[in-house]
Amino acid sequence: MGHQPIRILFIHYGENTIRGSERCLLDLVRHLDRKIFTPVVWCNSERLADEVEKLNIKVIITDFRMLLCGNHSRFDFGRFYKSIKTGLQIVAREKIDLIHTNGGAPNQWMNIVSRIRGLPLLSHLHARYPLRERLALGLLWPSLTVGVSQPVIDQLIQDGLGRGSVKVIPNGIDTELQDQVKAIDIRKLLSIPGNQHVIMTTASLINRKGIDLLIRATAHLLSSRFSVHLVIAGDGPLKASLVAMVNEYNLGANVHLLGECKHVPALLRGGVDVFVSGSREEVFGLVLAEASLASVPVVAPRVGGIPSVIEHGVTGLLVEPESSLSIARAVMRLLNQPRLRRQYGGAGRNKALRDFNMEKYVGRFQSSYLDLIRNQNRHLHLFENFHVMLMIKMLLRCLKIYLKKWSPAVGNNRIIIDPVFQRKS
Repeated sequence: MGHQPIRILFIHYGENTIRGSERCLLDLVRHLDRKIFTPVVWCNSERLADEVEKLNIKVIITDFRMLLCGNHSRFDFGRFYKSIKTGLQIVAREKIDLIHTNGGAPNQWMNIVSRIRGLPLLSHLHARYPLRERLALGLLWPSLTVGVSQPVIDQLIQDGLGRGSVKVIPNGIDTELQDQVKAIDIRKLLSIPGNQHVIMTTASLINRKGIDLLIRATAHLLSSRFSVHLVIAGDGPLKASLVAMVNEYNLGANVHLLGECKHVPALLRGGVDVFVSGSREEVFGLVLAEASLASVPVVAPRVGGIPSVIEHGVTGLLVEPESSLSIARAVMRLLNQPRLRRQYGGAGRNKALRDFNMEKYVGRFQSSYLDLIRNQNRHLHLFENFHVMLMIKMLLRCLKIYLKKWSPAVGNNRIIIDPVFQRKS
């Protein structure tokens, strides 16, 4: 390679939107040292491609097809083969030195591409996956798997993957960019009286994010005579049902649904008293770190990787999952104690600057890339490092769960559905 920059192919498969994993990818390629690395992005999202092009980075857009996963065309071998063939062509044409998959899905075909071309493969996981999908996507096969938090990696370790094949790199925030935004007065924007409290969340309107719990928590707060407004930034398939829920609880004057919002950092700096999360599953919580950066104290459930972002009693309050009452009580405590809010907000900002800054985030990836390039043992080859015995054990576990799934429950005619076969929406 000489002194030529290392060429990295980043692959992302997802919906046509910009959310957590897309933002992480954009931040990473934006801040890579271009003297050492040249990024190329391959994705199926027009919106992501538009953002990548703004960074003057080459982007390739095609459709992708997975096998045995998703809701449609699980056995479309022809289109799956086309993804492999296209990957081989891109790697050859762009003279790629290393492959980085952003999420679990692209591993399915890039495991094959990287082995045929003899390249190292780094898999960057932003979620936990059910056993069946860990098998189907080949999550044990990359040269190195990076998780955004320890719970992501723990799954693979429990499957038998060695600790030398996994690493935790917490998400990063462009702290300088966010600190430059001009605050938007949220009370003025939404005509909220100055003497009333504002709690805010930002999330996709899907079941996993628990927005319904926050609406119920708001009802608890109002019934306890707290003058509070809940601001929700985000959109998604549950919007209609959430609006119906707001109307059912007669909360139309106190719950504000903003839809997709590009100005969340500005709103967080515009008078938000507490940031709240109702997530049922969250392996990191990038928005929680961003709220902390804005010196806003956080109330969130103690699930997944959230405790690695929010320190209970230091930068916010962690509550039991699935409990709107626990959320309401934690918010009440903070609303009643302005001094505590300032204390948690200041500590949260210090933690965000220290642990989630962009320099540390990108630096960890760049070190990993260099290690993979230099270590020939981490370059994949067609018939090596498939962890056959681990795969057999996982298949047997899947078979056991499958048999249990179709076994009648004792004493009735219901069917047992094991949660490992169910992805939360």
